[in-house]
Amino acid sequence: MTDWSQLTHAYGTAEDIPALLDRLATDPDDAGWSDLWSALCHQGTTYPASYAALPRLADLAGRPEPIYAGQAVALAGAIVADFEEALTEHAEAVERLRHKAIELLPSADEETYAYLLEALLAFEGSARWQDVLAWGVAAEEYEVECGSCSANLVISVVDGTCTEEGGESTPARPADPLELEGVERRAHDLASGHGNPRVARVLLHLFGRATCPACNADFAVAERVLG
Repeated sequence: MTDWSQLTHAYGTAEDIPALLDRLATDPDDAGWSDLWSALCHQGTTYPASYAALPRLADLAGRPEPIYAGQAVALAGAIVADFEEALTEHAEAVERLRHKAIELLPSADEETYAYLLEALLAFEGSARWQDVLAWGVAAEEYEVECGSCSANLVISVVDGTCTEEGGESTPARPADPLELEGVERRAHDLASGHGNPRVARVLLHLFGRATCPACNADFAVAERVLG
């Protein structure tokens, strides 16, 4: 049994977490999920109570009502991405969450899809893409800094350009899907196979290359996005 009084979250003792989880099990309202996100993954930071909550989140994700699953999987993915030890310490719960993410992806809308895909990759040990995929799908651009001259650049997924702030543009070069490997290939194949062309397009630009219009330095977009 978890002694929640000995654990902490963003606002102090985690004694309130069991009651909040119990409440969500019977009344999955938005305010309850907002409270849980705020306590367990406040601005991307996780806490001892966050890791302890993973089995309960897996239970919520496994309920038949679909309203539970997406929120539970996304929150768990964000927690695992910040605490990769959870892959072994909570292996059984993470595996259940991974299967649920795979189940949910084919019917998810574009933005939800990106969050679920991030979660799936985190459950599979690729936490580095957390927030990167969803941001690109929502904004359809990435703001980066040139590693050579420090120019501020915008990689646009919409018009396929790399533009210096207030300056010139050069073409951005999306990756060739056939040349992708590893987790990049898996992410793109999933998005394409599920009929999600917007997400697939964002991924190709993220995994592609660009040339800084200020200094002509060539760079991998993902390297600059990830910092």
